[in-house]
Amino acid sequence: RRAPRDGVARTVRVDDLPLPIIGERFRLENRGDEMTIVRLADGAEVGRIRIEGTEGAVLIRSLCIDEPHRSYGAGSEAARLFNQACQAAKVPLVRTWAPRDLGLSVYFWIRMGYSPVPGEGPDGGIWFERRL
Repeated sequence: RRAPRDGVARTVRVDDLPLPIIGERFRLENRGDEMTIVRLADGAEVGRIRIEGTEGAVLIRSLCIDEPHRSYGAGSEAARLFNQACQAAKVPLVRTWAPRDLGLSVYFWIRMGYSPVPGEGPDGGIWFERRL
C-alpha cells in the first residue's frame, strides 16, 4: 500500500489484496493467511501461496504447487495473478527467495520478472525482488 500521509508505510496483509483474482486457467482465493491456487476447469485446489506482510512490501514465503499438478503452468499463472493483485493494492515491492540447492526456483523467479538481490537469503538461499 502507499505510505499514509504521515510517511509511515503500512504492513500489507492477504486481506489487503483484491481476491479472488481470476486468470485464464487458475484463480487465487483468500484463505486467511494464505492464498489457494484453484484450477478453473474443475475447482481443484492445486497449490498455495504463503505471504508475510512487511512495511511497504510483501514477502512471498512460499509458492508451492502440489506434486501431481506441477509442470502445467499453475505456478507461473499464480505468480502473474499475485503480481496483478499486488499492483491493484498499490504494493510497491514484492520480495521472495529461492533455496540454494534448487536451481529451478532461481530460474522460475527470474522468468517471473524478479531480480536477484545481493546478500544471503533464508537458509543460504537467494533473495529476489520485483518493484511494481
